[in-house]
Amino acid sequence: MSQSTVTGGDGAAINIVTEGPEDGPLILAIHGIGQSRLAWRPLLDAAADRGWRVTAMDLRGHGESDKPRNAYDDSQLWADDVAGVLEAMGTSLSRKAVVIAWSYGGAVLTDYLAAHGGDLVSGIVTVGATDKLGAPVGDYVQPQFGALGKAIMTDDTGEVAEQLLDMCAAKPLDSDFRTALLEESKKCPAHVRNSMFRRTLDNDAALAAFYGPVLVTHGTEDQMFTIALGEHLAQTAKTGTLKKYDGAGHMTLWDDTDRFLDDVASVVDS
Repeated sequence: MSQSTVTGGDGAAINIVTEGPEDGPLILAIHGIGQSRLAWRPLLDAAADRGWRVTAMDLRGHGESDKPRNAYDDSQLWADDVAGVLEAMGTSLSRKAVVIAWSYGGAVLTDYLAAHGGDLVSGIVTVGATDKLGAPVGDYVQPQFGALGKAIMTDDTGEVAEQLLDMCAAKPLDSDFRTALLEESKKCPAHVRNSMFRRTLDNDAALAAFYGPVLVTHGTEDQMFTIALGEHLAQTAKTGTLKKYDGAGHMTLWDDTDRFLDDVASVVDS
């Protein structure tokens, strides 16, 4: 696995890791708030066998990426971060990427689509994702997630990081994997989460304008967003399909890895 840094919005250094054959289909994976590239370990581990060239990024303010102050409320910055990563991956009109977006990563991806269009994206897979923030997403937020709002914006002890992690999977995580995820989560400071949580956004128009396939995956036991949000995304996209993962939580990749990888393959091969 290779690790490198690319230049994102306003010059921020964005950390990426890449796995799989250089000539394989391109996949970019974008994690959610308070997580990191490590969330995609099962996807990265499968890259070589599947023949995929998978890149996972640390969002600004997360993992090994830069954590500037006052740099999280501008959609253009998030969009330019994704644009920088796609450029580093070698995407072009003849070699597009499938983008997988988890949770808040859906807002980041649709920020990119709104600012740069979808010409370099062949397809989208979402994982318990949202294209809305603030008031527009309010009706879709699960009560237990909403109750953590203040702690998400203020806690730097690691307590809320652990609470959020435990809300993501419906099934027990491997202990070493859980420990690694938690340690990376703690690298996202409260000031970053505070700014991200205060954004107001509705990117339905950007999603609706995308012409490629959009596969929406959503766990029936998701503790952060209701299944109605997945239904909304699938209905908003021109060619959207919703797949409900029975018994899975907020991170369908963790709870039903083989099924998720097969679903990704269906988009890569389409």
